[in-house]
Amino acid sequence: CTVNPQSIADAVSLGSVDGRGACGIKNAWKVSAVGNVAFSTPARIRCQMVGATNRWIGKVVQPAARSAFGEPVVELRIAASYACRGRDNKRGAKISEHAFGNALDVSAFTLASGRVVEVEDGWKSGGKESKFLKQVHGKACGTFTTVLGPKANAAHRNHFHFDLGKHGRSGKGKYCR
Repeated sequence: CTVNPQSIADAVSLGSVDGRGACGIKNAWKVSAVGNVAFSTPARIRCQMVGATNRWIGKVVQPAARSAFGEPVVELRIAASYACRGRDNKRGAKISEHAFGNALDVSAFTLASGRVVEVEDGWKSGGKESKFLKQVHGKACGTFTTVLGPKANAAHRNHFHFDLGKHGRSGKGKYCR
């Protein structure tokens, strides 16, 4: 990891988290906020996800919020972080990046005024919320290697999934839907 999470986040080192089977996190952190953006519930993620989330918030989320609403995001509603499970919570499915602390799911954004922009309700609204959500979703692929949202499948109708999983032969591919 190239950055100390405590320099960019309200974060506590968890060391290594051992899970059953292949699950677990190396260099795990319990994160309650990144920069000035609080998490609705602390997320258990690996060090690299802390840095990626910080870049996405600073370069994508805050500029999009100021453009659409004239105010910053102050909280992310965290739908999931570390969880030892298969993809889309399906038994027998390929193991999820959540199982390695390499993924974060966000279901809503709270603005400084208290306004809440939910992925499920705002995505198809056609208004400011829709524009904002589509921008933060679309531009997230510049930071994360996997970005999923309502267009991906029914399992992601109410949240965005971001991870740093490896794709393709080089491991540097992207999967953004």
